Amino acid sequence: MKSLLRGASTFVLGVVVGSLLIPTVRAQFRSVKTTNLLTTDLAGWCDGKEVTIELDEIGPGTSGKHYHPGHSFTWVIEGAETYELDGKPVKIVKAGDVLHEEPMQVHTVENQSPVKLLVMRIVEKGKPATVRMP
Repeated sequence: MKSLLRGASTFVLGVVVGSLLIPTVRAQFRSVKTTNLLTTDLAGWCDGKEVTIELDEIGPGTSGKHYHPGHSFTWVIEGAETYELDGKPVKIVKAGDVLHEEPMQVHTVENQSPVKLLVMRIVEKGKPATVRMP
């Protein structure tokens, strides 16, 4: 009986020590503050579409996998991001860079420190600007 208790105690102690020494791996989703600067209907030129221009201030973390149903153009004002498009090499975009994302391209964006972006999107009216993947 003593050896059973000693084994159980050693196991519990190992679990406790291990949980303290091994960092928890989990994705931290980014906080995003979006300021809509302009939304305008493109009727008469491109019926059924609208353009949005916004300023995004984003905290550290990951966007998670997502896509944009329309064309998205991003100018990095401050900071840097790691941009990973499915099936392509990882790309770093930094202050001064401009990024074009074609519709429906699944990607993930991560950053270690805050970033500020100017984002322009051309989307079908009534469609979301971003669609998150499960």
